[in-house]
Amino acid sequence: PILNAIMQYEKNTPSPSIAVSSHWQVPATEQSNGFNAFVAFCFAINYILGTGFLTIPWAFTQGGLLLSAVLLSFVGIFSDMAKNYLLESLARAEAMLDLNMHWIKKKPGQEEKPFPLVYSPLIPLGGSLHPEHNPDEVGKGSIDYESIAINTKPLSTSSAPRTPEICSPLSPATPKLLQLSKKKYRIKGRKFEVNVLCRVFLGKTGLNIYTFFVCLYIYCTLWAYTSVFSSALARTIPIFSDESANYIVYSVLFTIIVVPLSCLELDEQVVVQVALTICRFLMLALMIITADTCAKESSIKDEKEDVLLFRPEGIHKMIPVIVFAHIYHHSIPGLSHPVRDKRKLKHIFQATCFFTTVAYTVVGLVLGSAFGLQGIEQSSNLNWQNYHGGTATYDEYGNPMYDTASWWAKAVSYYIVLFPAADVVSAFPLNAITLGNNLMGSLFGRRLHEFESNRMVRIQFRLLAACPPILLGVLVRELGEITDYAGTTGFIIGFSFPALLYLQSRLKASRKNFLTSTLYESYASSKPLAVFLFLFGIIMLTYVTVCLVFSG
Repeated sequence: PILNAIMQYEKNTPSPSIAVSSHWQVPATEQSNGFNAFVAFCFAINYILGTGFLTIPWAFTQGGLLLSAVLLSFVGIFSDMAKNYLLESLARAEAMLDLNMHWIKKKPGQEEKPFPLVYSPLIPLGGSLHPEHNPDEVGKGSIDYESIAINTKPLSTSSAPRTPEICSPLSPATPKLLQLSKKKYRIKGRKFEVNVLCRVFLGKTGLNIYTFFVCLYIYCTLWAYTSVFSSALARTIPIFSDESANYIVYSVLFTIIVVPLSCLELDEQVVVQVALTICRFLMLALMIITADTCAKESSIKDEKEDVLLFRPEGIHKMIPVIVFAHIYHHSIPGLSHPVRDKRKLKHIFQATCFFTTVAYTVVGLVLGSAFGLQGIEQSSNLNWQNYHGGTATYDEYGNPMYDTASWWAKAVSYYIVLFPAADVVSAFPLNAITLGNNLMGSLFGRRLHEFESNRMVRIQFRLLAACPPILLGVLVRELGEITDYAGTTGFIIGFSFPALLYLQSRLKASRKNFLTSTLYESYASSKPLAVFLFLFGIIMLTYVTVCLVFSG
């Protein structure tokens, strides 16, 4: 049966000339459904590139352009380290817990050993045997036997060929023997929310602390979404002469739209999310291209000396914003679960971190230098509400008449100002669902499976997640002030908790006779770096909170 399975799989194996390489690896067999890498990237971009990037230019002017760009790069690296720590913790939980969420018991000496020598590639039906080998020809490589399928069912590693006696080369060329590497745990079919990881590896105290911070963070995120939607429409499509009245009206409209959506299950949204990613890219491009013209048309004329490279007195305002714009780690389990090939998760999220860091840097530098400290709005898209691209005619007092602007200038203006408002309508329910699930999991714990199928219970928790931040958005409307305090919680849930989960899951695995290696190991997979990231989150939370309190 093994040889028949190998023959069925032969069409997916590399050619013999490639297969004899010491680095050859059997290609992964992907699941029949789930997201591909591009769709997963789009979902990750839509989570992380929400309203946070709108305040990046304002943050750059607060801390100085060069200082902000340098610190933003470090925050991007730290964010990438943290996502690796979470992926490793998820992989260990998958390996160490049974379906009833109980520890799998292993006695000392039962941990997995490195696989013995095998010939590469696999033997074809009727191939010759090579019971002897030359130790000098030994190479290194890895073969994932779980990717070999028998009638679409994975072939277990226990039944896969592992010794030279049942393996031989596909070609007459001299084969290289592969020392199969030690098994590495990876994420599979189950989903563990971060609060579940906290309960498993950190205990009830860790769970309660994490729940407090993640609730505070997501509530502030939803609060910011309310502010973006209501502010943008109140200024762009006013109903009354009083802007405050317009803000309240659009807050009510926002409530009518997003609260029912937050109570629904969002299963089919791939097309929508990919389309929104493309729209985000277009908006970023338009803002960068038209920033200089828009600044010259602004009613506030900024002096060049207003744009500073270093402004240390504003660092406590800048850091929370750039941290807020990088945080998506609480959503990593939900983003990972529908991905078809979970071996690619590290690279998908790494590409996300790289792209967002570069995009934030370019937007911050271009818009910050164009508008300056006094000219940039806290929600930078609002700078385009009077944009006319130099196509408007002027009255006798030298003021532009926006009604005379060309159609394309009006289209750019409306698109940049209104798109974030439309975008948060889709982002709000996603975050509200995440928060509702975390609240429900924190309350019910191990009994969660008894209640999560009850629709009325789910609706109650999602209402609890969705309604309070809308009320806060009506009371406090300045987006910069909101992200100041939301960013402080990001230090803990984005840096400290992932590092702590990595340390504790690694310690648990060692004590319970499991392997500590995972498929998601990286440059950050070391105890000193994890300790550093944990302490960095704690120290920065303390520093920024003290600065905000005293500056207030």
